[in-house]
Amino acid sequence: MLAKVATILRENTLGVLCTESNGNPHCSLMTYIMMDDLNVLYIVSTLESRKYKNLLVNPRVSVLVDTRQNRGTNTAGNIVSITFEGLFQPLADSETQMIQTHLALAHPELNDILNNPDCVIFGIHLKSFLLLDGPVDSYQGDL
Repeated sequence: MLAKVATILRENTLGVLCTESNGNPHCSLMTYIMMDDLNVLYIVSTLESRKYKNLLVNPRVSVLVDTRQNRGTNTAGNIVSITFEGLFQPLADSETQMIQTHLALAHPELNDILNNPDCVIFGIHLKSFLLLDGPVDSYQGDL
């Protein structure tokens, strides 16, 4: 099952990042990249965004990734979704520069935010998952 989780993470680039602060949930559609460590998603935002402020208060997050992005017009087969529990992970300056370069190459649509002086790049360390293969079949585990 971990191989299926890794494949879905690699084949997709969009996920919903869910944060919380003071009992108020907040969800954001985010582009992510992965490096060699399949347990960390790298995301860009701004220092003033609600999601980033929430992460500073509460580092626990949920991330949803599913297979709709690459489905196109093919409606046969199940949509597979994975909900992850994870933790906000600030990056060292040296790691930030490397990830920023990879984000810019993989996602040129992010150049405006990557060139913003308030840009912040961070990791989400994935801890556990719940995979739903269609409306009934489910699998869960730790990463």
